[in-house]
Amino acid sequence: MKRTIYIAALLVSALLASLTAEAQLRTSYFMYGSTQRYELNPALSPTRGYFSVPVVGDLHLSAESNFLSAENFFFPNGEGNGVVTYMHKSVSAEEFLSKLPDQNHLELGLNDNIFSMGNYFKGGFWSVGLRLRSETNVDVPKDFFALTKQLKQGTYNIAGLGIDSSNFLEASLGYTFPVQDVFTLGFRAKLLLGLANISAKIDKLDVAIGQESYTANMAGTFESNIAGIDLSAIEGEVTMGKFFDHLTNPANFDPSQIRSIGVAVDAGIEWTFLDDQIRLSAAVNDLGFNAWNAQTSFCATVDNVSFAFNGYDFENNELKFESPENIVLRTTSDEPESRKHLHTSIVAGLEYNFAGDFVGVGMLYNKKIYAERTWNSIGAAVTLRPSHACTFSASYSLVNSVGVLGAAFNIHTSGVNFFIGTDYITFKYGTANGGAIPIPLSQDSVNLSFGLSIPLKARMF
Repeated sequence: MKRTIYIAALLVSALLASLTAEAQLRTSYFMYGSTQRYELNPALSPTRGYFSVPVVGDLHLSAESNFLSAENFFFPNGEGNGVVTYMHKSVSAEEFLSKLPDQNHLELGLNDNIFSMGNYFKGGFWSVGLRLRSETNVDVPKDFFALTKQLKQGTYNIAGLGIDSSNFLEASLGYTFPVQDVFTLGFRAKLLLGLANISAKIDKLDVAIGQESYTANMAGTFESNIAGIDLSAIEGEVTMGKFFDHLTNPANFDPSQIRSIGVAVDAGIEWTFLDDQIRLSAAVNDLGFNAWNAQTSFCATVDNVSFAFNGYDFENNELKFESPENIVLRTTSDEPESRKHLHTSIVAGLEYNFAGDFVGVGMLYNKKIYAERTWNSIGAAVTLRPSHACTFSASYSLVNSVGVLGAAFNIHTSGVNFFIGTDYITFKYGTANGGAIPIPLSQDSVNLSFGLSIPLKARMF
């Protein structure tokens, strides 16, 4: 029981630690001084070269979902003042479930600069970088929430819960150059070093709700690939505890097994005309894959794991909960998929500038491609440039048909480049703790980008 709780705590901690997403800030796309827009399109080099402050110099944090808003889980109290959770008896199952999609997605990840710099040299813009990235996706079917809400006697069959997390280092080399003073082309080549890949999916979850007990029987698949840990020797049946002991034993680490290598490219173009008043641009990013080393791969099934909750023992003052002492992993002859494709993204923008470049208005389309779905946004932005060293941008986007506001601010002088922004702002708030804490109600995603760098040479083209 203690080991089960320990493993669950590890998984939850790992999940919370990666509560960020890898995409860069869309609202920064038309901000000439920001280095963030260069990550969205390698043809859009900033007004100056840069040397980013390590770790915090280019940091993007976010969690993007299609369901995780306060309005979906908290409701006005039908029996009085205040709000109640969806579990309250005054909230019907139909009212709660009608707000949720059939399949609920949560995208987590990390994109953090370890080292990056770019500068103008011999008519072009060169950049190098080293980043730590994590791409984590969680899937939760609506039936799972239906079970937690209804809890009626009977048997429920829930399947489709899953998590997939890919973590790697990315080294990049970029080059941007003009063509006939009308076009600008940008390319970025990436070398990927896989650190860890973990995938778990529940293929069967039978839950029986009775008068005296709740029981659950679960089966699923588990795949992992950990750099430096040889997992090829683990065969047959192994308990989850022994598997984690093998992973955490320093004696099993072998640097020669860090061989999960991948490649990817970014490519972009910008076309300017009417004396740069109109700018048309497009890019494709993360076109590539990471190939995980078969020797550090592990693939297993989990069959007929049973849990039971039998109420509360008042005499002994304890919960009556039954769980297996050890969860058994049965290795399979199938190898986990060694080649993991990245989440390729496509971006396209159209911008019109007037009043001496003081004001710019633009349209932006962004698409991310996953294995089983796509993520789309289209929106408009207004950019104000009161001086050559200060820029403000505000955006409104439809993200999978849901409207969101964004705002970003950038100071880019000859001595410092500071950036902060978000793509998700809401004006609909509730309060908690007696009105002391504002709670966004309709917002199901959040992000924050922060940049701090030392400027280098001014733009040459």
